[in-house]
Amino acid sequence: MERKEGVAISIVMPTYNAGKYIRETVDSIICQSFADFECIIIDDGSTDSTCDIICSYDDERIVLIENRHDFIGSLNIGLETARGKYIARTDADDIMHPDRLKIQHTIMETEPSITVCSTWMRQFGEKMPAGKIAGSLTGKVEYPLLAFLQGNFVFHPTTMIRKSFLFEHQLQYENYSHAEDLKLWTEIAKLGGLFYVENQPLLYYRISETQVTNQKRDEQKVTAERILLEIVNYLLDKNKDNFPILAESFASLSKLQADNLLDFREVLDITRRIILKNKNKLQLS
Repeated sequence: MERKEGVAISIVMPTYNAGKYIRETVDSIICQSFADFECIIIDDGSTDSTCDIICSYDDERIVLIENRHDFIGSLNIGLETARGKYIARTDADDIMHPDRLKIQHTIMETEPSITVCSTWMRQFGEKMPAGKIAGSLTGKVEYPLLAFLQGNFVFHPTTMIRKSFLFEHQLQYENYSHAEDLKLWTEIAKLGGLFYVENQPLLYYRISETQVTNQKRDEQKVTAERILLEIVNYLLDKNKDNFPILAESFASLSKLQADNLLDFREVLDITRRIILKNKNKLQLS
């Protein structure tokens, strides 16, 4: 089917063996109150009924691309294929609030300086208390690199990203296993991208034991710590001339870690507190 020229939003959704939930997800997309979108579904080598279910929809906005099993590669295919002004991410087992696209599109159009708009989300699942909401920060995020040192405040499947920023800076998802989203956010922050968090829960996020985040939690933690160390080293390099004591302090803390007197999180926390206390003296992007 020929795709029409130009849309406001490109939804990018990799999927792998999601036959159990994919219909609920797609239904929540095609029922959005904001209709000017395309939904790019990249099948990541499914062996179940996922593709058959997707093909059963007679909606020209749905685009199915089949790929070999390569999640990060599938994400990047989605970015490259997207024709929208904005890229909205979602996962194949979650459910969109009916007004999600409308609300986020309004925010992005009203504030052209925003690069990434994420939202809070409502968690659900067999073992989850009904209606539990996940979210912390709200509004424009000041000093996003420092905020990321405290944790990833951006929920990947809730995001809407300004595509022009990604293409201008040639950004894509990198091979950071199970933390490719955090890596992308920190690269955007280094380039001065602005983050905004909407405190309405605009995504229903399914919790299940089969999720990658549950199955690969230890690997994800290791990758996340690698990214946090990259942030610290980036800030040390940015401020090596005007604030050399920061690098000296981090070197001393790292020696304590090497002698098993501190662990990585303690080194990171002390360094973060030094940076926060002196943030007005530092170059942060």
